[in-house]
Amino acid sequence: MELIIDFSGLPVDTPWSFAWWLFTHGAFVIFILVGLVLWFELWLINRRHEYEHGVAYVLLAIDVPKSTEQTPMPVESIFSSLAATYSTGTLYDRLWKGRVQENFSFEIVSLGGYIQYLIRTPAMFRDLIEAAIYAQYPDAEITQVEDYVNRIPVDYNTEAYDVWGTEFELMNKEAYPIKTYPEFEHTLSQSFKDPMASLLEVLSRIQPDEDVWMQWLVTPTNDHWKHHAQQEVKAIIEGKSHQKQGFIDYLIFKLPLKVLDDIGEIILPLWGEEGGEKKETELGTVSKLSPGQKKVVEAIEHKMSKIGLYTKFRMIYWGQRETFLKGRGVNAVVGAIQQFTAMDRNGFKPSKSMTTKAEYFLKDSRITRKQRRILNHYRSRNPHRGLGHGFILSTEELATLYHFPVVEVKAPLVKKTEVKKSEPPFALPTPGSYLKPVGDSNISTPDVSIKGQAPTNLPFVDE
Repeated sequence: MELIIDFSGLPVDTPWSFAWWLFTHGAFVIFILVGLVLWFELWLINRRHEYEHGVAYVLLAIDVPKSTEQTPMPVESIFSSLAATYSTGTLYDRLWKGRVQENFSFEIVSLGGYIQYLIRTPAMFRDLIEAAIYAQYPDAEITQVEDYVNRIPVDYNTEAYDVWGTEFELMNKEAYPIKTYPEFEHTLSQSFKDPMASLLEVLSRIQPDEDVWMQWLVTPTNDHWKHHAQQEVKAIIEGKSHQKQGFIDYLIFKLPLKVLDDIGEIILPLWGEEGGEKKETELGTVSKLSPGQKKVVEAIEHKMSKIGLYTKFRMIYWGQRETFLKGRGVNAVVGAIQQFTAMDRNGFKPSKSMTTKAEYFLKDSRITRKQRRILNHYRSRNPHRGLGHGFILSTEELATLYHFPVVEVKAPLVKKTEVKKSEPPFALPTPGSYLKPVGDSNISTPDVSIKGQAPTNLPFVDE
C-alpha cells in the first residue's frame, strides 16, 4: 500500500508563501491559542506579584539563651512547625487572586562583626514562630527590628564599596542529604561538636565597615519530593544510573541491552525458569550493595522520614574597598560551610550563574550588573528569583545550618540574653476600657478582668 501526498495544488514556491498559506488556512488558530496562554501567564505573574506585595512581613531578632546546652534538635522542631502553614488554596485563589505559598527567611548576619540571628515571617504567622521558639527556648528574647538590608544603598557607589554575593546550589540531587548534626557528635564521649562554632568565629572577625549576610529562604511544600527520592533509592539498589545520556550513547549501548533483557524475560519462562527464583534475586540485590552504598541508601531514607521544605541559600559580603578582603569575608565563610559536605552524598557550592564573578569580555560592567542583581534578590527575599524554586532540605538539615550555638561556643559578639525574664502573676488584674457602676449609680469603679478568671456569664451547677 502506497501513501501519496500531492502538493501540486499548494503554493510551495517559497517558504514564506507556504507559511502564509498555512496561516490563512487555519494555522492562525494555533497562534491565537499560544498568544492567549502567554497573555494569561504574564497576567498571572502580575497577580502573584500583587499578592506577594500585599502580605505584611515582620523581621524578628532572636537573642539566644546565654547558656543553652541543647543540640540543634529543638530548632528542628521550630522548622517542623512551619509545615502547618502549607496551604494550596482554592483554584479561584490561585488562578484569580494569584495566591502563592508564604515563605519564611532565617538569617544570620554579621554587621561589622556584631552577630545577630533573625527570622522574617509573615505577620499572620508571628505568633506561631514566637510560640515555637519559646516552647524550646523559654529564656530567649524576640524583638521586632528594622530591616538591615538598607545599610547599603541600592545604587551604591562602586568606587567606594565592593560586593560579593552568591546563591548556593547542591552538589548532587536533592534526594541526597548533607552532613547533619547527629554526625557531629563524638562516638565515644557523645559530646556535640557544634559546627556553628567555626562559622560564628569567622563572622566575629568581620571589620566595622563591612557586613556578611546569610539567608535561608524557606517555603513549606507537600511530600511530592519523596517520590523522586524513592526512585533514586531504587536506582542505587538496581545499579542503574539516572545521569543524563546522549542520544548516540543510548542508541548504541543502552537500547541493545534493553532489547536483549526484554527478550530474555520472554524466553526464560519457556525454558522452565520459575518466577519465584527471579523475585528472590531482585530482593537479594540489597545485600550486594557495598557498605558505602548501604550508608547512602540509609541516609536518603532517613531524609524521607523528615519534613521537607523548599530552600534557597544566599550570601552577601560587602564593605568599603579599603578593607574589603575576600579571604576574610568570602573564602573563610564558604570554607566554614564546606564542613556540611559529605562527598558520598551532598554539599553546597556557589552557583556559577548567580555569583558576582566574570572573566574576559566587559568584566567590570558584567560584575557590577551581577552585584546589583544578587543584592536585589537578597533584599526582596523572593523565592521565585534566582535559581528556579530552590531545593528540598529536611528539617534536620535546616536545623544543622541554622541553630543557636551551644554553651561551649565562645563567639564573643553573638547577641545573647543577659537576664532571665518571668511572666507576670497568673491572676494579675488588667483595667478595662470603661467604668461600670456598682451599687450607687453615682459611684463608679473600673471594670477589672482577672487573667485566668472564669467568664462572668459561665453557668455553674449548684451542689
